[in-house]
Amino acid sequence: MGMVQAISASDITKIGIGVIVAIVVIGVLLGMLITAIIGRVLIAIVVIGLGAFVWQQRSTVQDAIDSHVCPPRLSFFSVHIDAPDALKHYCRSHGTGSHPHRAGHHSHHAHHHRS
Repeated sequence: MGMVQAISASDITKIGIGVIVAIVVIGVLLGMLITAIIGRVLIAIVVIGLGAFVWQQRSTVQDAIDSHVCPPRLSFFSVHIDAPDALKHYCRSHGTGSHPHRAGHHSHHAHHHRS
């Protein structure tokens, strides 16, 4: 019976070391997995944020083109971009180089000073 207890104690020591090694390996693997998941989530957040910012910049430029703002001062990420030929033509054909609604206001204002 003493022999059985000695073998059991030895086995328990080996099992304890095995369990500790297994827990450490599982912990390291879970840490790597969680780090990879967090990394992917962070990358997804950055990509979605950049995509939204690019879309907002594009929308701003498109709105300025669609509303025929003259003179065209278009920028994309703070870089000046050339206006489309159609907008340049529109601005040249509508005179003073200001917004069509403001142009009427300015000409009225100019007549007021002449009287």
